[in-house]
Amino acid sequence: MRVTILCGFLGSGKTTLLRRLLREAPAHLRLGVLVNDVSDLEVDGDLVREAERLSEAEGTLVSLYAGSISGTRREAFREALARLASRDDLDHLLIETSGSTHPWPLIEDVCQHASLELHSLITLLDARSLVADHGGGAELLRKLVQNEAQGLRSAENLLVEQLQFASLIVLTKAERVPAADLAIVRKTLEILHPGARVLTASYGKADTDLLHTGGFDLSRAQNLANDLPDADLGESEAYDIGHTVVRDERPLHPRRFWTCFREHLGLGIHRSKGFIWLASRPREVLLWNQSGGSIEMELMAYWKAELVKNPDGKLLPQEIAQLRDWLHGTHPVFGDRMNELTIIGTEHDRAIFLRHLQTCFCTEDEIRHWQSGGIFDDPWPKTLRQVG
Repeated sequence: MRVTILCGFLGSGKTTLLRRLLREAPAHLRLGVLVNDVSDLEVDGDLVREAERLSEAEGTLVSLYAGSISGTRREAFREALARLASRDDLDHLLIETSGSTHPWPLIEDVCQHASLELHSLITLLDARSLVADHGGGAELLRKLVQNEAQGLRSAENLLVEQLQFASLIVLTKAERVPAADLAIVRKTLEILHPGARVLTASYGKADTDLLHTGGFDLSRAQNLANDLPDADLGESEAYDIGHTVVRDERPLHPRRFWTCFREHLGLGIHRSKGFIWLASRPREVLLWNQSGGSIEMELMAYWKAELVKNPDGKLLPQEIAQLRDWLHGTHPVFGDRMNELTIIGTEHDRAIFLRHLQTCFCTEDEIRHWQSGGIFDDPWPKTLRQVG
């Protein structure tokens, strides 16, 4: 069975690319998927579950969360990998790593199985983030030199090593980066991984069939691993990367939430993602994605608490009754509405940011204003792309 590992730092677009691969792969290709999320909020697994060709019950989809599969969840990864390797009804296994995963432990584990062929290790790099947050790569290189001089390792080391172990590098979100900046990014990659094959992907789509790129070189990977420190590479904490999950039923005040991310997003907040609702948009389940200084919000679905009101007059009486049964026992005011966000970054910057985030939830007076149909100042885009 061929194996493709999708690697890349936090927010590089792995899940978006994986979902596109699942949609566009030939129907006859029998796929298995293992997806990892470092947080105990299983956002990526929930998104991948929408693929009709996968089934957790049949074992073709495995979701491991609440830790990296190169660290605290490595034993669970090995067990899942052994089960998948023993199957003869799959042609290709796709492994989507969390952004804090180091590739080398996974390479070691995959190569333990004679029935598995590590066909390619594809590392995604958010081109826009590298330009905006790392000066196109200059700041990244400067940090690496500084770390080496001080005998330290940081998130920058992890990002670079994910790139260096790649058999293919895919620059994501390339449609948002000027050609001149893309050229600078490519020069940085030539320094970090000379001769690397580099492709660009716009809107989560690459021009090449990524399932057939191949090119993984185990001997080269082994040589890279020999130069790595003896420290536990797989643990997120080794790079000062931790996470905090925020769950709150109250609506977010759209203006304060906007201000929070515009004014209080420290450089150490690498990633935040999850599902939210705004007081100004009580119908919409919003998928939240932040990577570095980049923020995206997409329409995921509609809350059942709003659908049960049959606002469009399209539901049958029995459908409304089913929704009411489903909502039984949910919050008496908010129903199934819930904000669930995971914040990933350094301990220092997470603590500061979380204090500001808590002020974004509506007060009791604002909740009463919402209940009475009051208007809220909403600076977010009025038209959102729907998750597809």
